[in-house]
Amino acid sequence: MNAQERKAKLKEFTDNPNTAVRTGIPITYHNSIITLNAYAIPLEYLVYNPYNGRIGSVVKSYERQHHTLNPEDSVDKTLIEKFLWESKPEANKKTKARLLKEHQQKHGIVTADGIIIDGNRRASLLSNIMADTEIPYTEKSHCKYFIAIILPEDADKKEILALETTYQMGEDAKVDYNPIEKYLKCKDLKDAGFTDDDIAGMMDCKPGEVRTMLSTLKLMDEYLDEYGYSGMYTQLDKNEDSFLKLDSALKKYKAGVPSMWAYDPDADVSDLKLIAFDYIRSGFEQTPFRNIITAPTTSKPASSFFAKQEVWETFRDEHFKSIESVQEDAVEDIMATNPPDLSRALKARDKKWQQNVCDDLDENFVRCLDKLNNHANAAKPLQQLIKACQALEVVDVDQPSFLNDSSVKGCVTTLDEFVAKFKEILGL
Repeated sequence: MNAQERKAKLKEFTDNPNTAVRTGIPITYHNSIITLNAYAIPLEYLVYNPYNGRIGSVVKSYERQHHTLNPEDSVDKTLIEKFLWESKPEANKKTKARLLKEHQQKHGIVTADGIIIDGNRRASLLSNIMADTEIPYTEKSHCKYFIAIILPEDADKKEILALETTYQMGEDAKVDYNPIEKYLKCKDLKDAGFTDDDIAGMMDCKPGEVRTMLSTLKLMDEYLDEYGYSGMYTQLDKNEDSFLKLDSALKKYKAGVPSMWAYDPDADVSDLKLIAFDYIRSGFEQTPFRNIITAPTTSKPASSFFAKQEVWETFRDEHFKSIESVQEDAVEDIMATNPPDLSRALKARDKKWQQNVCDDLDENFVRCLDKLNNHANAAKPLQQLIKACQALEVVDVDQPSFLNDSSVKGCVTTLDEFVAKFKEILGL
């Protein structure tokens, strides 16, 4: 059934208000409160919105990797239903059981030509119930209808987007949305011409949060571009907190942090961003991740590697030295092989990269963290000397490398020079 056919079928409902199953429902439309009716619409008269806020990231990732989804196509319709189910499987099982037993309690919203604006998940579960051969028809016959408000024909794209956001992300508290979906919805609304205040009102948040989401999404897009994953939002894999912290730090460094070394706000900050991207991709824990990026304060000048030039330059040079030697398959080459599950193939690419770099990244981090801590404790000479003595106590001189590694001899010579210097200062 195409859009015109669906529109004709839905018009039969609105032309006959006596067929409504619920009446006088208030809804905000064109900045005014109007009342509309809800009707029991056969599922075959409706199509899903593939860019539904619940699965937007999955759909956009799929379309980047394969083709644009057409909800009127039966194969793509099944795929959209799969995405909706997998977005929250446990919650969907409970809602499915509730729909079967208690019927549809909350109405949805559809356009005049049958596109589901609010209620994609519920409609997909009704379809799931009707397709479930283990459920007797007498128990599920009510599920062949979706109860929904039908919007006026003059509803334009911007008005539909506003309604979709308000109902999906402003009110749907039962099933939480993946954070990335909110970020993508912010961008869609911004691109449609809504202000930050408008978006905040629709998404039940503050304008500052909207600006943060837009800025962080831009950083996420740069991350995806860096590794050949442009538009593949499923590759972000629950790293929201790291991106939020990195975005905040980068803004501070680009604006200029007082009492810091004379870093280049373009070149040096760009290096910081790229290195932080690598640590995010490696799956590095968020708490130690702060030791790489956090901007210094008056009370904590040695807050991160980037805050101390001596630590940062060593860390940066070792990092790029390790990373530049790693070779990996191009994303385009992997996509060209048409793997059965492209998402899994790309995650395997990340996994292989992690195996090649993680030891070097961890070693470089630990070594520079120790150096950073030494800077932080520079005003505590006794503690530093005790720490050095404790480290020397556990050196295994029976290891062959102690005798054969020339670097060991160099370190011992340096230690001897420090001891001689300290003795001279102390008059020993």
